[in-house]
Amino acid sequence: MKISTWDEARDLGLKEAEKRLGISIEKYWIDSIRLEPRSKGGYWTVRLDLQVRKSLGRKTLIHVSMKIDPSTGEITDFHAEER
Repeated sequence: MKISTWDEARDLGLKEAEKRLGISIEKYWIDSIRLEPRSKGGYWTVRLDLQVRKSLGRKTLIHVSMKIDPSTGEITDFHAEER
């Protein structure tokens, strides 16, 4: 799966976060999305802030970051931390 646009990188990042964290995303904010040049490895860097619902209606903010290979869509360096 080739990732050639900013929107495709965002959508793949959101799907991957839902899958890896096992959560449903209520809202999200984009921290940054950028395509690194080939000299630095040539990958999409996606950083998102996700609002998710925890137990008893409490909401939590989770910051996720990942790198996506633009030619294959493979996710590397996935990190998530609750804020």
